[in-house]
Amino acid sequence: MISLAGSLLIGLIVGFLGQRSRMCFVGGFRDFLMIGDKDLLKGVITFFASAWLTIWILSVIGKLIPELYSTINVKYVMYPSFLSAFSNKFWTVSLIGGLGLGLFSTLAGGCPLRQHVMAGQGRIDSIVYLLGFYIGIIIYYVSTVKFIAFII
Repeated sequence: MISLAGSLLIGLIVGFLGQRSRMCFVGGFRDFLMIGDKDLLKGVITFFASAWLTIWILSVIGKLIPELYSTINVKYVMYPSFLSAFSNKFWTVSLIGGLGLGLFSTLAGGCPLRQHVMAGQGRIDSIVYLLGFYIGIIIYYVSTVKFIAFII
């Protein structure tokens, strides 16, 4: 019950901030590369800076208060070399999925976060995008991920 309440609270906060800030990762890079507009790109830079700061703060708190270390510990995945990151069996699936999501989000005019916010505001085109988005996730998972996991 507490995880449900926490998830709802975090969802409301993220939704409110997403609606007020017009945050869009795809739009930030698209507008900067196509017309040189930096307004949405500032939000992307702010997101990465705040994510870095949050991880740093949590790691400091975990070191200062040992009782909280296992609760708020941020775990890193360190690869021995750059090429070993590509040697796992799902790198092609991740690459294909990422390129597809980026392409279709750019063609739709915004990332899934922005599409969720616009769908919440009642935009029919965003609702149709999200319908295709979730159907595409199911089709992609069943066809690609299961197939590659089967053959490898």
